[in-house]
Amino acid sequence: MKRRLASWLEYGILALIAARPSLDWFTDWAAGSMRFNPAAGASLLLIAGAGLWLKLQPQITRNRIITHPMIWVFGIWLLLLLPWGLLSPWLNGPPRSEALREWVRLVSILPVFGLALGLARQNRGAVVIHALLLSFIVPALTGLYQLIFQEGSIIQGVHRIRGTFVHPNPLSFYLVLMAGLAYWKMRTADRGVGWMLLLLLITGLLIATFSFTGAGMFGVAVLVCALGESPRLRHVAVPALLVFALLFLLTPTGQKRLGSVMKWESLNEIERTGKETSSMVWRLLNWRFILRTWNKSPWLGYGLQSAPTVNPNRVDHGQGPGQDPHNDYLRFLLDTGLIGFIWFLAWLGFTGQALWRAAAAADSPPARRLAWIALAMYAAWLAGSFNDNLITATAYQYCLWAVFGAALGEAAAQNGDGTESAS
Repeated sequence: MKRRLASWLEYGILALIAARPSLDWFTDWAAGSMRFNPAAGASLLLIAGAGLWLKLQPQITRNRIITHPMIWVFGIWLLLLLPWGLLSPWLNGPPRSEALREWVRLVSILPVFGLALGLARQNRGAVVIHALLLSFIVPALTGLYQLIFQEGSIIQGVHRIRGTFVHPNPLSFYLVLMAGLAYWKMRTADRGVGWMLLLLLITGLLIATFSFTGAGMFGVAVLVCALGESPRLRHVAVPALLVFALLFLLTPTGQKRLGSVMKWESLNEIERTGKETSSMVWRLLNWRFILRTWNKSPWLGYGLQSAPTVNPNRVDHGQGPGQDPHNDYLRFLLDTGLIGFIWFLAWLGFTGQALWRAAAAADSPPARRLAWIALAMYAAWLAGSFNDNLITATAYQYCLWAVFGAALGEAAAQNGDGTESAS
């Protein structure tokens, strides 16, 4: 009975992770006078379900999961963040309820990683990857519909698909990750033609988002992934990126986006007049506001999710909440000050080190390729975080950390002792 319940929980949690990229559509869903947020409910279910699943595991399996170095580092980082959730009013930041809500959202990523790690440690990492690939069905069909019928979003006069996401940019982050998984299947499956066609579909949808952040992440991912391949395939990487760039930039929409980004104006003039400008100039101005505000509380910051409260650059022509940072490094600098920012960098650094060691420790070609793809996704995440809000793209983060867990677990399983040999 215990084993059967654990099995039901596994598939239930994997189904929840697979459904998560489709839930952003229903944020603040209203039914009469009542409002629901299925995405937030999914986070709480993940924490509770994964906790119960872990309790139902045999002692040896449970020990192998909770003693993994990455679990410890992730957990310690979350505990170190807790004061910025509890003390945000004292730091002149957001209400405690908002800061704690952000902390709980970050906590919900850890069970996703732990479950993927545990399943891969049992040589079932492919189950995790297949669940993530199934998550692509609804966003892909929605994106194709938007592309064919010119639905989606019109941003600064440009049509961009957004799938089931709230904006084209988080869809592009997710598509980069899906491209990595499709490539892994193409390289490991007996018949890779179908997976190659899926990879081409994902790439086409990525182009249709016309997200420069997503395009840059895709380029970084391809280059890092090529490092783990044979010299022959490495030589294909650069021409493939050139074709992608040409398809992105030579379309009328791509040229319009490029012209908008290349349009530079004085930040002082934009700040003084408040007129609309290109996305890149707007970002630079927003970062200036963020840094000015951080400079008033440089060591401790203002508390988690503080930008809507403390950023003077506000939406709706100054009438709404403060703009998001659109840079995760500046986000943690503003939220947690220099002290928390250093811990954030340490967390990122340890994650990269663990993935690198997993790639070096993996013996079988599928596990080694999965570790390299995880490294490529990690590098793309770091690069994209300079220009957008990747840490708050929850569906993307769940899928990303599920891939990390699968990669680390597959490498650990080959060593036979429950931990990575290089740890």
